[in-house]
Amino acid sequence: MAIVDLNASGLGLIRSEEDITTSWVQGVLHGSGALPKDVTVTGFTTDRIGEGVGILSVLQRVTPTYSNAAAGPKSFVVKYPTSDGNLRFAADALEFYIRELIFYRDCAPDAPFKTAKCYGQAIASDNTDFTIAMEDIGYMRPLNQLEGVSLVEAKKLLEVLADFHAMWWGSPKLEEIEQTFKPVANPTYEFVLPPMFSNAWPAVQQHAGDLIPDSVAKIGEIWSEKCMWMLQNMMSPKTLCHGDFRADNLMFDGDHPAVIDFQITGTGSGMYDVAYFISQSIHPDVRHGHDEELLNTYFSRLDHHGVTYERKEMMRQYLIGICFCVTYSVTAFPSFEENNDRGKSLLRDMLNRSLRAVVDNDALKVLL
Repeated sequence: MAIVDLNASGLGLIRSEEDITTSWVQGVLHGSGALPKDVTVTGFTTDRIGEGVGILSVLQRVTPTYSNAAAGPKSFVVKYPTSDGNLRFAADALEFYIRELIFYRDCAPDAPFKTAKCYGQAIASDNTDFTIAMEDIGYMRPLNQLEGVSLVEAKKLLEVLADFHAMWWGSPKLEEIEQTFKPVANPTYEFVLPPMFSNAWPAVQQHAGDLIPDSVAKIGEIWSEKCMWMLQNMMSPKTLCHGDFRADNLMFDGDHPAVIDFQITGTGSGMYDVAYFISQSIHPDVRHGHDEELLNTYFSRLDHHGVTYERKEMMRQYLIGICFCVTYSVTAFPSFEENNDRGKSLLRDMLNRSLRAVVDNDALKVLL
């Protein structure tokens, strides 16, 4: 199956639902080979999916009708930038969108997990307006960020994450791809993340002050000054990190894990992904007391691939990682009131889980 260049083909980028037309849908499906050329698209409907989930992007499910009803995919998904100004600024400044396009084009075919097939994509040359048209894998069993994953599911996902990390562990290709897949420690992050966190913390206190335990309240004061120290301490041993490995981006096709959303993919220590996943996607009451057990699952899988990772360093980076990952919920809080109920619950839940992980592991000590 081919990937249609939406710019070169003349189909163009999608910036709002109104830009999706019958001719655009047909052009994407014909060009990718997902629809035979002798079958036409006679109409379509759209519906917004992933609200409160796709924080940096809009996701529209497109359901076409065809001149031959059984000829093409029942539906597919169109992804384009968020209209939220704060989040769009972050995505532009940190060059998130281009990463996903390159991942689907160059990395997805060899990944050890399933993901959506890409039908078409493009990004504007002068900014980060982008569009991806991809397979609708809604038939797979989704995981739910609010519900959290079980320990059994978590171990399966940590194993496939270790498989992915092992593929790229110390690879000479990492240096080549870092222009797109930025290192977790890079000057842009140093410039953007500390003020974003500092400016967002008052909103956290306003909308979720009841979730901040006294024992870790100091993180709001020190996180920004420790930001680059944390990132620099998660730069080796180097591999390719998913960057947003959490329940809402994960699902199962039978027993096989599937992964989506590669906008934050970058290079650094695999513990970046591990700390984020464990601290964000497992309910604190389920995770509590099992952190080391989960880390051992990941560690053993790396060992299975012949990858060497010093255990003491792994544990140190885990503590740093769960402290750093508090930022994922914090920096979205300035837009708290603009979210729907699920989005608000998700932000509060992400914050609660990340802070509970810091408390349960006494992780703040690594920053003091």
